[in-house]
Amino acid sequence: MKKAILPVLMSAMFVVPAVSHAEKQEPVKQLAPNTEQTMQQTGWVKEGNTWYFYDQNGVKKTGWLKDNGTWYYLNVDGTMKSNSWLSYGGKWYYFDNSGAMKTGWVQDADYWCYFNEDGSMVTDWRKIDGNWYYFASNGYMATKLDTINGKTYYFDDNGAMSTGWVYFGNSYGGQWRYFNEDGSMARDWKNINGSWYYFNDHGYMATGWLKENNNWYYLNANGSMKTGWVQDNESWYYLQSNGVMAIGKHFIDGKWYSFKDNGVMM
Repeated sequence: MKKAILPVLMSAMFVVPAVSHAEKQEPVKQLAPNTEQTMQQTGWVKEGNTWYFYDQNGVKKTGWLKDNGTWYYLNVDGTMKSNSWLSYGGKWYYFDNSGAMKTGWVQDADYWCYFNEDGSMVTDWRKIDGNWYYFASNGYMATKLDTINGKTYYFDDNGAMSTGWVYFGNSYGGQWRYFNEDGSMARDWKNINGSWYYFNDHGYMATGWLKENNNWYYLNANGSMKTGWVQDNESWYYLQSNGVMAIGKHFIDGKWYSFKDNGVMM
């Protein structure tokens, strides 16, 4: 009987492990990989309300970036600069709402600025499309009267520097100024197209009687200096070839004439 029991016990011993081994061999359920987690982000990516640019290694780009012919700038944290200014290398740049670096004309509030082809902001004088413009150190375009390096210039509503005659009027009247070929406002005596004109320290053209360096002159209504005979308030005066009013005795057209100290012919 004992011999019969051992095989039975042995059989029983092998049956139990067999069941246990079979349980361990059940297939383990695997989760499918998450595509969003494994895909690497490249190019432009919007996170919240901010744009970033990831390179081919999935690293956020910083600094200057040229994409499809347009320049952008990414801050040190990778955020795209937009609708804001950038000071870089001693020069100023501007980026619009899309983040694109601007060139050419840009309006900032009530002022205009101009940016070179490389995006740098223009200051000082610049000739654009045949016209001269002036941009202050803050980049703002000059308009109206502006004194630059001790000289006065006039810029029209579009910012273009004016030359020649400019009329300054208001509801009470107006006066003329003249701007030289270099744009500077004329002062003192100025010969224009063969006629002499006089402009005071404010640049306004003189008319009528003018005392300058103890001499009297007479300027016509159009501002040109008068020579020869002139009648004023029923009195006669004589303006010499240099425009100076005659006093004392003068030989004119073959005759002698006498003039009082105030220039009135006797």
